[in-house]
Amino acid sequence: MHNTPTTLSTRGESLAGNPARIDFEMFMEAAQNLYCPDTNPEGAFPLNVAENSLMAPVIKDKLTAILQQRVMPDWVLKYTGMMGHSAVRETVARFMEQHLCQCPIAAATIGFSAGAAATIEVTAFVLANPGDVVVIPAPAYPMYTKDLGIKSGMERYDLQTHVELHEIGTHAPVTPQLLDRALADLNGQGKCFKMLLITSPDNPTGCRYSEQELKQLAAWCMQHRVHLVVSEIYGLSLIDTEDPRISAAYAHGKTYVSFAQIMAAANSDYLHLWYAFSKDFAMSGLRFGVVHSLNQAFLRGFENTNIPHMVFNLTQWVVGEMLDDTAFIGSYLAENRRRVSDSYRLVVDALEQINAPYMPARGSLFVWADLSAFLTEDSDHGQEQLWVAIYRNTGVLLTPGVGFQHQKKGLFRIVFSAVPHAHLAVAMDRLVGYLTE
Repeated sequence: MHNTPTTLSTRGESLAGNPARIDFEMFMEAAQNLYCPDTNPEGAFPLNVAENSLMAPVIKDKLTAILQQRVMPDWVLKYTGMMGHSAVRETVARFMEQHLCQCPIAAATIGFSAGAAATIEVTAFVLANPGDVVVIPAPAYPMYTKDLGIKSGMERYDLQTHVELHEIGTHAPVTPQLLDRALADLNGQGKCFKMLLITSPDNPTGCRYSEQELKQLAAWCMQHRVHLVVSEIYGLSLIDTEDPRISAAYAHGKTYVSFAQIMAAANSDYLHLWYAFSKDFAMSGLRFGVVHSLNQAFLRGFENTNIPHMVFNLTQWVVGEMLDDTAFIGSYLAENRRRVSDSYRLVVDALEQINAPYMPARGSLFVWADLSAFLTEDSDHGQEQLWVAIYRNTGVLLTPGVGFQHQKKGLFRIVFSAVPHAHLAVAMDRLVGYLTE
């Protein structure tokens, strides 16, 4: 019997046969069977995809009002600059100055792509040669592998920073000493350490890099001519760590700043920042990512590569109108922090009931939890069995540790913002009840 010849490229054949993420099929199943106390009390809770459902109703009302009450400008129907419409770039730069970065941001130093994934992809394509290596602390977001590698050919190197959660506590995991070790390892393999990627607040641990830690990492990268990219996609979804109900988990009082401030002081071609409106502003479906860099050659290359990834003009306009309402933005961000903190506390309270270790988060939309005590076997198979069993018996769908590239088995990401607070309470009751049994 002869195999049917493929009609695809080698990479196309590989992509056709490998799902983008292991949990997507179950996510779609759960999303079609959402819990509702009145109409579907036996429904599911998809807590595996990082969406901010807590604030979605507020954003929906605001954007609907803009579309109904304001006249769309003519430029929305025309071609605009490849990095974004000039007026919207000015608006986004002001927003970043006032809220995310708290330092001057020139509109000429930012550009827009159609979501965080597109921003990541274009950045990697411009900065890296095929075979160059991006170092990422493990555990880390599984989709970075494809976002960084499919088009550019970059290879992912997972830097193991710890095994047990208590080894780092609330400290950020990457240190210059670990980078020295990774550099020596890659040099020994004859590979180029081209990029260090960190997320602050981190995905999935929720840790945040302090000002001093960011300065140390920036100095190391500039010395070794490695591009340091910091994603601040969760930068305005911060946990209220001074809440007396959880404050004991946060021992040290370090100073935290946006990486943009370190970039401004260093003025280096090796430092870059990513942001997107998908998480803090509950609009993952609108696809609006932002890159900030002081490297002019990089920005020109990004602009010329970005044409297929430009942000939809209607999205640019409506988001720009929203950001221009400074009173709304101020109240929105305060309410987002309150709701995020409330739901975070609900999840960690549940984990403490079953004595499950977790990483105390300073920000983000999730908790990184150690459920290894409930494994029937310490393996990838045992981890998958527990993940599926939790979902089938409770309807609670978590993000499995597979793909995060962490050495220890039995860790899961719990997205506490994925469903309304009242629904999350039911989900945690079911999870605790099942694991207690």
